[in-house]
Amino acid sequence: MSKKIRDCLFYFFVVIFSIMTVLISLYASGYKFNLSWPLKFNRLLQKTGMLNVATVPKNAYIFLNGKEQTGAVFSLFKKDFLTTPNKIKNILPGEYTLRLEREGYWPYEKKIRIDSGQTTFAEDINLFRSDSPLFLNSDLSAPLINGNGHYLYLKNSGQIINLKNDSLLALKADSNADGHWIKNGDKLFAGGKILDLGNNSIQDLTTIVGTGASSWYYSDNDDHIYYANSYAINRLESGNKTATVLLKGENYLSYEPRGETIFAVVKTGNKISLKSYSLKTGVKLEELELPTVGNYAFKQDNADYLCLYDNQNLTLYLIDPLSINNTTVIKGIKSWSWLNGEEIIYNNDWEINTFNIKTGRSSLITRVSEAINNVIWHHSGRYFIFSTAGNLNAADFQTGTVTSISRALNIDDLALDEKNNLLYFQANVNNQPGLYKLLLQ
Repeated sequence: MSKKIRDCLFYFFVVIFSIMTVLISLYASGYKFNLSWPLKFNRLLQKTGMLNVATVPKNAYIFLNGKEQTGAVFSLFKKDFLTTPNKIKNILPGEYTLRLEREGYWPYEKKIRIDSGQTTFAEDINLFRSDSPLFLNSDLSAPLINGNGHYLYLKNSGQIINLKNDSLLALKADSNADGHWIKNGDKLFAGGKILDLGNNSIQDLTTIVGTGASSWYYSDNDDHIYYANSYAINRLESGNKTATVLLKGENYLSYEPRGETIFAVVKTGNKISLKSYSLKTGVKLEELELPTVGNYAFKQDNADYLCLYDNQNLTLYLIDPLSINNTTVIKGIKSWSWLNGEEIIYNNDWEINTFNIKTGRSSLITRVSEAINNVIWHHSGRYFIFSTAGNLNAADFQTGTVTSISRALNIDDLALDEKNNLLYFQANVNNQPGLYKLLLQ
């Protein structure tokens, strides 16, 4: 080989080395050539962005604009497909469709934007299982789960399901008796009876107070039992052996004791009022007039506020126990779930909103084309589930991205077991109406 050829090869490799050094340095610094057609010379070399993506559960494959993302190629025959959690570098700026896929789960899609020199975060994305619902029982009442997720009560039949093996207990309450799980334990209070599932025993309080008692109420705050009869509200004392009359002489439509006060919806002639009384003396403390047309009932679902719901006019009254004059009224609300001590998520026919009692601010989360029946909040997962007549959906709280997780007929009455990530609901699946359960994640 002549010296001239050797010199030419030397300078050629020097040029190639210099070019490759520049290209590698640019790539390492986050720059990339944009060779998309038509070429735009002012955008031929662009500073890229990065995507940080994570899912629950992990190990979902990542797609951008339909292209599965790969990492460094160590084999000529096998590609290294990226899964969550992961950081994808050197992405050209622009709008992308992010798609996440994992076997046995519904795919997830959302629009994202990659900006030059910045990191886009798509974290804490929940993926939901694509399993079919499992039939449990033909009872069509709203399911009531105890706090540890061991048992489920069905009001219409009075049956109790052991959720460890989905079997019916021999112990059962009276049909159509409202139920309340005592302090999230294994005791059910229903229709004036305490059902101790651990000891397989029933304590019947109607043998003490008579069969005329109604509107039973168990107070988790003080472990007292209350009931109404003959225009009076009473409380059981001394191990449920004696009764004390607390209020009398009025038509009490609904009531709830709270601390040293008892609150009652009272009907006098054509007038309906919310009144507060001292539990010690029975003296009326405050009064707030309510619409005369309505069907009012207190709901035991918040420690800081009393929840009075008018299911005739779809109106929720959030009452400050310190003063009933500090009452917040939300109209057009079909169902709700507490996000925390001062904020709820709720639905009307077509929208899901949040409402903060402290600020009085309502925010729209999502709007759908089908009438919404129920909404329920998953605290640890930070997502919510809502149902329409034919669809069961899970939605991301921050973005409102909705995933349809099951289709059926007449879906209603959602109950969530957060500990085990199980959802119970009423539906008609393959012409079999009843109670179903669905594993979420």
